Amino acid sequence: MAKTYNTDTKTKQENWAKFAELIENQFKFGGEKYALEGQPDKEATDWVCEICPGTTGVDWILGTIAKYIGRFKNFKREKDLLKIATYCYIAWLKMGFHCQEGHDEDTKKEG
Repeated sequence: MAKTYNTDTKTKQENWAKFAELIENQFKFGGEKYALEGQPDKEATDWVCEICPGTTGVDWILGTIAKYIGRFKNFKREKDLLKIATYCYIAWLKMGFHCQEGHDEDTKKEG
């Protein structure tokens, strides 16, 4: 098994910008690669979610994330983690969470 590393707060803070840049590269390239002609506000993921909305409106995205989780388990490739994170971001946008004033974060200490 490959080495795994600890993820203390310092490590997370030091590496967040690098990870965020890699995610940004994913959705920028995907936005170009999957653009729909004559529809500047929509790309292929939007179209597929319209065809296969499931019960959430983003069931196709959730299934795609599950596929990449399986690939990561089998191959442990960085690009699969980046795709998972990118699809999480797209689902967050599609569900309209970016339009909310407050957010449902799990960041408060219980007690």
